[in-house]
Amino acid sequence: MSTAIYEAIKREIVEAMKRGDAQSRDYARVVKAEFDRKGDGRPLPDAEAVKILKALRVTAEENQNTFELAFLDRYLPKEMSEEEIEAWIRANVDFSQLKSPMAAVGLATKALGPAAPGERVRRVVERLTKG
Repeated sequence: MSTAIYEAIKREIVEAMKRGDAQSRDYARVVKAEFDRKGDGRPLPDAEAVKILKALRVTAEENQNTFELAFLDRYLPKEMSEEEIEAWIRANVDFSQLKSPMAAVGLATKALGPAAPGERVRRVVERLTKG
């Protein structure tokens, strides 16, 4: 269970203080406080951290806060395209071994993690199994 995002935010606070970047320091503290609240003070696993970052990103989009959007985008993993997900599924999933074709969604989202949002994986699996 990786906590790389949590650790990176902690480092950002220290580095921003060294740079004298109050805006980055303060927003990193907000993000870390959200992580700590959700993780009861323990380092938050990356999968949970991504959920929080995405929720914060929605708020930043609504407020049209370009600083927060840029900050959050640095820590959010790049999401895979449907083509990349499809290539991974074709290479790694044997549909004949599954009870249901939709079981491939769970396999792919577990293996690929936050880089492959479940809804996108579901669309790919549906497309692959229909034709």
